[in-house]
Amino acid sequence: MSEATEETPTAHVVIVGGGAAGTTCALFLARAGITSTIFDHDRTILKRAELHNYPGVAPIGGVAWLAQLRETLAATGMSSSIGERATSLFTEGARVGAASENHRVEGDYVVIATGQLNADFTQSVNMELTEPAQPFVTTNIVVDHWGQTNVDRMFAAGVVAGFPSQAVVCAGSGANVAIGIASTVRGAYWVDHDEAPKPVTP
Repeated sequence: MSEATEETPTAHVVIVGGGAAGTTCALFLARAGITSTIFDHDRTILKRAELHNYPGVAPIGGVAWLAQLRETLAATGMSSSIGERATSLFTEGARVGAASENHRVEGDYVVIATGQLNADFTQSVNMELTEPAQPFVTTNIVVDHWGQTNVDRMFAAGVVAGFPSQAVVCAGSGANVAIGIASTVRGAYWVDHDEAPKPVTP
């Protein structure tokens, strides 16, 4: 089972971007008992998308799909949102975080999931960037297979990390980063599995 217990170590993650990657990351973190704060100024590319290739989901508008995802996350009670664009990142000892015009939030980890938006704000912490993997993207952040950047405790997911701009791929990237963080926090590999109810026998 994936449910957190009283013995589960606690952590807080600051997520920059509330699209497919960022919101999925927050959901998987919540399932592991980890709280998050999402900076999101509602500029997701999903506003222009209609999804016909998300496995197991009937064709649906990107905005409607994201709304359902956000409802699922909200039901966990483990994540909050700040409706502003993050303009800088920071590190203070073992703490990391992000700041907008009116808010400054610190945590144990940062996840950048800004999609196609400019990642220049990452230079406040000298994050390593590279040429974009696809057209119409300004830059990519260099990451390893868990989404870890060259800055300790800072990760990137989705398009900004070089993944294709498909909702299912970006959601998977966000989930992957969350699993990596949850595994580190828990001190053991963590997988989000629930068992189906057993059939009732007469």
